Amino acid sequence: MALTTRIGRIEIIAICDFVPPSAPPIEPFPEVPTEAWEPYRESSLTKDGLYPRNYGVFVLRSDDFTAIVDTGLGPGPHAGQNGAEGMLLQNLAAVDVGVSDVDGVINTHIHPDHVGWNVVDGAPTFSRARYTVSRVDWEHWTTQDEIAPHVRDNAVPLEGLGVLDLVEDDQEIFIGVRTLGTPGHTPGHQSILIESGGEAAVITGDVLHTPAQLQEPGWTFRADIDKAAAVTSRRMLIEKAIEDKLTVAAGHLRYDGNIGHIVEVEGRRYWQVLAD
Repeated sequence: MALTTRIGRIEIIAICDFVPPSAPPIEPFPEVPTEAWEPYRESSLTKDGLYPRNYGVFVLRSDDFTAIVDTGLGPGPHAGQNGAEGMLLQNLAAVDVGVSDVDGVINTHIHPDHVGWNVVDGAPTFSRARYTVSRVDWEHWTTQDEIAPHVRDNAVPLEGLGVLDLVEDDQEIFIGVRTLGTPGHTPGHQSILIESGGEAAVITGDVLHTPAQLQEPGWTFRADIDKAAAVTSRRMLIEKAIEDKLTVAAGHLRYDGNIGHIVEVEGRRYWQVLAD
């Protein structure tokens, strides 16, 4: 199972911040009856019938730039995660990516498990990087009557630090790296398209949480803000991935199998993990 792949001149590397304990599937998918998971036990649940979790990010690396898509939940210990501490920086170092090597941090959306390492102790973790955030998501989260702690600590400071770039949908961030609007999970949620050398991939953000959603795109995650829009975005992305033969990288799928392809066989959609 591959933890890295290459799209033309751009390398994609799967990185884990940390893996929380697995949970009963009713927790992340409260509207899906437990028995509905039975056809997807092998692909989507542990041997004990639990939902496996992963807080993953992706490095994009080429001769021209090094970027990170999302930054995980951040340094720990994290409440409710059995004292687990984020391992992002150590795991980046293991693939020769230091904090000063990163040219850009691309946030797919402003949720705590995607912006956690943006700012630590009031300073940007990646000191040379520009941080990109969807303008729609920024306006949604920063205009609430009560600013959520993760927004206050890990998003809002980017503006005052002078490292924030607000971006629109279908906007190029680096050569071969472009935003794709996939709203619903949050109002301004964006997936990230990578195109180079006649090949293409997509980093899904939180459009996809489990392989079961490929066949059941109507299954919505508990944190989806606009469930109908989230389903529409998921259906669109699945169709695009199949039609355009995209390599797909999904940070919440199991760490050792979160880069792959969506394949269709006799009208059913499956997750095919990328082989080494």
